[in-house]
Amino acid sequence: MRLTLCLRAGIRDCTVRNWNKVWACRGKFYDPPAKIPQSLLDRGVEVVDMTHEKPKLKEWMPPVPDDPRFVKAIPPQEQPDWKEEPAFVHKDDVRLFEGVKQACLIAKAQHFESFPPCVEQTIGAVETSDRDLLLQRAIMQSQVWNTDEDKLPKPPTDPRKPIWKWKRKYGITRLKSSLILLRNLLRMAHSHVADFPSLSNRKQISDLPFYSYIMYKDKPIVMQETLDLLLTSDQMLPLFGDEADIDASVMHKIPDMWPVFPTVDFLETNNYELSNDTGFRKDGLFTCPHTIVQVPRKTHWESQHYQAAQVMTCLQYTAALARNRFGEDVRILPEPICVQHVMVEQTRLFFTFFQEDVRILPEPICVQHVMVEQTRLFFTFFQLNTLDLGSDTGIKNLVWTGPVGQLFEKVQGQPWMPRPLKFDKLENFDPTAYENFLAVYLSGLSELQRPFQASDLS
Repeated sequence: MRLTLCLRAGIRDCTVRNWNKVWACRGKFYDPPAKIPQSLLDRGVEVVDMTHEKPKLKEWMPPVPDDPRFVKAIPPQEQPDWKEEPAFVHKDDVRLFEGVKQACLIAKAQHFESFPPCVEQTIGAVETSDRDLLLQRAIMQSQVWNTDEDKLPKPPTDPRKPIWKWKRKYGITRLKSSLILLRNLLRMAHSHVADFPSLSNRKQISDLPFYSYIMYKDKPIVMQETLDLLLTSDQMLPLFGDEADIDASVMHKIPDMWPVFPTVDFLETNNYELSNDTGFRKDGLFTCPHTIVQVPRKTHWESQHYQAAQVMTCLQYTAALARNRFGEDVRILPEPICVQHVMVEQTRLFFTFFQEDVRILPEPICVQHVMVEQTRLFFTFFQLNTLDLGSDTGIKNLVWTGPVGQLFEKVQGQPWMPRPLKFDKLENFDPTAYENFLAVYLSGLSELQRPFQASDLS
């Protein structure tokens, strides 16, 4: 058929622009008002226009009154934990973009990029028989030797082949792989119980919920989190920094983020409770926290973001411990206390008041934190010296972050390449990361302790 001018004009008129123009002019329908007959008006009959009348529907009630599927949500203002003053909320998905610097600002802490001296002296001091073989088996079990066939997320675009359409893979998820690796590392570290009998006093608590809060600039930061694993002992960890280091922290100047407030990444809520729950009773066996172990759920974070989350978790957990041990009003933990002495002799009473210059109670609290990613290990050590976070003066808390332990590397396969590079491969095995993990696990043992020297801390 020949395309004539009439056909071309018809095709041109069927465009979207022309259709919208016609619809704007002729798409509206004018409905004139209803005409009521005069005979009905004379009789007084009421005529109702149904176009403007909404039908009255009967409220539906569930057959079972207490059916949880149809329970109406309680408004936030009517909930019992509603507060007029909002509070910041810290969760495991809150990312501090400035990393450890921002976390130390909130924690009022002095940061050291190394292991504490009491932990560093243990690195490599204990030998593990068949260490490399056991580690390689643990890695293979977490990466290959597992029957899970879960649907894995789509991998990120490879810059070497940006137009390649990736197919969804099935295998071991990142979270499951990290948990398997963590369980094997703990088993290897605990195998030294024959050489160090004090390891028999350790206990592992999984999925431990805890609630805590801190007061930063007179505004609360609440935290509700579930720890993947908490390693407990029969005694508290020794201090990472001694009294001289605590006194020297007074001269440390906390960096600032002006004009940005350090809590810029937190969300606010009016529904919260200021509670201190560490997850276990005070009078139980082996209830002294030793090491917090967590597996990250976020895979796109950088190393500094993981370490910042570790610092915040340690701060909140040690704050809850300090309030449970020393009371709600505790502020400066290493402080002198007044002792009252009363002597009774028949009918006479002798009163003596004096102040000791020794620091007995309250005392600093130390805790370790290990984060096990799929191929890496992150180590953080925290010593709580003060909860007075409203000012930048006075003594500071102490934070140590060790180097990231790269146990191995997982290289993503290139399906467009020949067979040797087609599938994923594991390479660059480095057992040094396990030596750091073993030193953290053995920290605080009575068989390895020695007198601490102030010159150890640089």
